[in-house]
Amino acid sequence: MRRIFMYLLVGSSLLSCGQEKKEINNPSLIPELYKSVKFSDHKANYRANISVGACNFTLLVNDVPVAQYFEESGGTFTTTAPINNVILKSGQQTYRLILYPGYTEGKPAKALAENLTVDITIEGFAYNGSAIKKIGTPISLVSVSGKQQNYRQADQPSAVFEGVFNIDVPYELTGWSKSKDLTKEDPNKLLQEIFASYKEYSNILTTRDSVRLSNLVYQKEKEYAQALFLDRNETQKQWDSYSTMIRATRLKMEPLENYKLRFYGNGRLVTLERTDYPFIGQPALRADVTDAKGEEYIEYYINYFHKKQGSDHLELIR
Repeated sequence: MRRIFMYLLVGSSLLSCGQEKKEINNPSLIPELYKSVKFSDHKANYRANISVGACNFTLLVNDVPVAQYFEESGGTFTTTAPINNVILKSGQQTYRLILYPGYTEGKPAKALAENLTVDITIEGFAYNGSAIKKIGTPISLVSVSGKQQNYRQADQPSAVFEGVFNIDVPYELTGWSKSKDLTKEDPNKLLQEIFASYKEYSNILTTRDSVRLSNLVYQKEKEYAQALFLDRNETQKQWDSYSTMIRATRLKMEPLENYKLRFYGNGRLVTLERTDYPFIGQPALRADVTDAKGEEYIEYYINYFHKKQGSDHLELIR
């Protein structure tokens, strides 16, 4: 059975509380979001190029995870992760890389390995049809290894590298920039609110309610479309990914287990993450699915909630 990460965000049962929420009765409005995208002629898509060897890691940009790896660490893990969705406006952005000892045959090492290597850069691209043009010079965030003689964290239980970098984007999103600091709230109350959200979401899927699903993800998808400068085909693909869940022949929500409340976005975002290997850091919300083609798999639903100033209701934001 394969594991799939769905970057689907789930909101609370009070879906129409926020003034910015747009109640819609036609799911086709999601594919139409490309019409609201500004500066489509000045696309600036930024990605984190990641190469990490002999360790596990979490990379956060603006205190929101953009990539992580918690599995066997015998070789080198490489990937590239989009970061526009956590960039709300031009200017100074923050990053934090946390390194952890790797796993061997399911058991974690006690300390970081001597042969650990890390290379992380930020690179910008401009897209014009099938043409891709690099923007500016790649920004090096972290580069360490024993060969460079700049790796002094060997035998430590973890290591943290953090700093700032500048990015220029032609848009400005509200996101969670004006939201409440949720770390100051009762964690037990927050848990109950998230549980209610998950229950509502499960009901949306099991009743195959595409209209309620559209309302659930509309604001998130609107900001996502702007941050990634999505065109008509791309916003249609976004909605198609949701429609696939509605068309599943079987979808059973799995019980919430081995989770922990996690705060991000400088305390303004909250979510539930797994704490057990090999699912460390993965979303706690998941479903056992059989799709229309008969393929079976587990879907994981990444979700970040916030509370606007003046509101006491959790809402979907990323």
